[in-house]
Amino acid sequence: MELFPSLDKGERVASEWMNMRRWALAALCAAILPGDGCAKVKADKPIKTTLCELMKRPEQFNGKLVQFRSDFVSKFQWAGFVDEGCSAKLQTGVKHPIDDLKPEQGEYAFTTVGDDNMHPERLNWKPIPLTRPVNLKPDEAYRAFQKYSDTKYRWPDGGLCLDCPLYRVNLMATGRFDQFETGTVAVRANQSTKAFHYSGYPNAPLSRFLLQSVSAVSAISIDASVYLDFKPRNISFEEAHDLVFAYLESTWCAKSTCSLAPYHAMDWPGLPGFYSFQGISSDPNRSFNLGYFSVNPRTGDVWNGVICQRFDSPSLIGLQRAIRKRIGLIEEDYRKAPKTGPMCGPGLRRVSKRK
Repeated sequence: MELFPSLDKGERVASEWMNMRRWALAALCAAILPGDGCAKVKADKPIKTTLCELMKRPEQFNGKLVQFRSDFVSKFQWAGFVDEGCSAKLQTGVKHPIDDLKPEQGEYAFTTVGDDNMHPERLNWKPIPLTRPVNLKPDEAYRAFQKYSDTKYRWPDGGLCLDCPLYRVNLMATGRFDQFETGTVAVRANQSTKAFHYSGYPNAPLSRFLLQSVSAVSAISIDASVYLDFKPRNISFEEAHDLVFAYLESTWCAKSTCSLAPYHAMDWPGLPGFYSFQGISSDPNRSFNLGYFSVNPRTGDVWNGVICQRFDSPSLIGLQRAIRKRIGLIEEDYRKAPKTGPMCGPGLRRVSKRK
């Protein structure tokens, strides 16, 4: 009797070899892992839970594959799951310094600025684990989810508002939940050495979700007119960020080679009330600090965060005018508004406008 009537000789040999391999692996598994042990080598099944429960008992789910239904919110520099019923928020797309560690590097310990790092024996050292990657499943459900979450409102002037979604998205999410003690870690080769180094971001989120797949995606459209009903208003953090980049792109670098980090210095007068950023060049060939920038939330003026200096450039001026119109600040009222920067107090250094 022909066992493989639709296969040629080469394909039959390959199929027989694959069957023999499966049988051998099954026999080996049964010998090494008796009882239901073989079931553990199969793909993990997610723990069904809720976002509220995850954030209430994070240690119970740390490092585990979980599944929950929740709203998804995508905003400027933040994306994740939210449950307004319990004020739970869980960010996605977040890196932690432990991601870059490898087991051959030795041991790690969570640490803080307040730790006595002169005495490494006081830290809770653990072997660096081999982290299993979470592979995203980009199927039809994920593409629909991505389409809805990425659809944002555009201002009449053409600017994109990342804080203005046009759909409210709800879905079933499956992935790994991670909880961290701190955003920084110390690393050493072994317990016999006192030499160790630090890696991390002190302000990094301490919980995150690594998305594996989505299902049961639903979306409710949001009326775009809601984004035009808040005039007059101050400029948003996203708009302040765009204003600084409008200046940087005409003087130093583009978004692909620069980044902005929110900055606040407690001992500098005048900074409260301004959006403040530190500019950083991410070009590996010329990495350096680009300076400190402060943005007036009422007028959109961009100031030097160290000395009394207001920045101007053609691209910056064009965006400032568009944003002022967007927030309901007419040019006549802008001309009457005070033009005082955060570092323009008595006795502080002043310079002419930089173009």
